[in-house]
Amino acid sequence: MNDSSFLSGLKIQIVNNCLLVPVNGAIDDDSVIELRKKILEKVKATCAKGVLIDLASVKVIDAFTFSILVETARMISILGARVIFIGIQAGVASALVDLDVDFGNIYTGVTMEDGFDMLQSK
Repeated sequence: MNDSSFLSGLKIQIVNNCLLVPVNGAIDDDSVIELRKKILEKVKATCAKGVLIDLASVKVIDAFTFSILVETARMISILGARVIFIGIQAGVASALVDLDVDFGNIYTGVTMEDGFDMLQSK
């Protein structure tokens, strides 16, 4: 996938001092690394207190790509924001478990509303 086309469609929104990051469709290794850079820059620039990474449109994800997302969550927490992954599809969750992916201390929610509730209950 061409990372410039992936990132050109990226629309990070700010809602209630939180970033909403929709990850649309397929994401490859180069794109996820560039996505990490964009998210970290936006967290620093906005002083966001939370980040929702919406994976609802992602139908397939490999272990490397997910590990980069988990590392990104750790980096965001160092910047003082909390991260919630939302919308992980059942097939993706099953595949990640089958691949024995380390989930670390990540938090997940089913819906965007769940994610905002989790961020506010901190």
